[in-house]
Amino acid sequence: MTNRFMLTKQYLHHLKSQPKFRETILEKDDGQYDTAKQVFWASGASMFVRSEIYKSMRGLDEYFFAHQEEIDFCWRSQLAGYIIMSCPQSKVYHVGGGTLPLSERKAYLNFRNNLVMLAKNWSWSQKLTRIPVRIGLDWLSAIRALLSGDGGFFIGVLKAHLAFISWIFSGKRQNLFPTSKNKNIKGCYSGSVVWQYFIRQKKTFSEIVEEQ
Repeated sequence: MTNRFMLTKQYLHHLKSQPKFRETILEKDDGQYDTAKQVFWASGASMFVRSEIYKSMRGLDEYFFAHQEEIDFCWRSQLAGYIIMSCPQSKVYHVGGGTLPLSERKAYLNFRNNLVMLAKNWSWSQKLTRIPVRIGLDWLSAIRALLSGDGGFFIGVLKAHLAFISWIFSGKRQNLFPTSKNKNIKGCYSGSVVWQYFIRQKKTFSEIVEEQ
């Protein structure tokens, strides 16, 4: 256990009829996650960070603009040896999608930023084996959206992949990269959420991680 500590508040949408989430699996809040635990990342809408830690990590990566910049920050922080904790006793009210509503641009930023984040923080072996799989899954999602009539989502994914290719060859200088590579990363699921959620029909966080 590192003696450096980052205090965060992780749970959102603490409303009577709204779900509470740990990471990105949504489910009804029945008090099943009321114990403080280490997590992989904390939502930027409800995150507290010590100022000296934020400054040492050089803050959020401005290249992201919106979407997943806090995940990248938490990932870089864990790689630097800090830990992220949930605080289930907190209550935070957040207007979801306040920055950008569902749109082509929102899809573009989500898919572009996710690929850039993975390329920044994964090891070379992870990049070479996992990013091609991730791109393939992106296209399955994009084609499914196109067939259902959502052409904007399809175009957003296409633009995201083109921007990622451009970033690989010319944009890296704009980014904040991890300063160290601590291997003791907590809260990161090593299996396939796609396999567990869609194929095995496991719909809750506890069901998916129970085999870990």
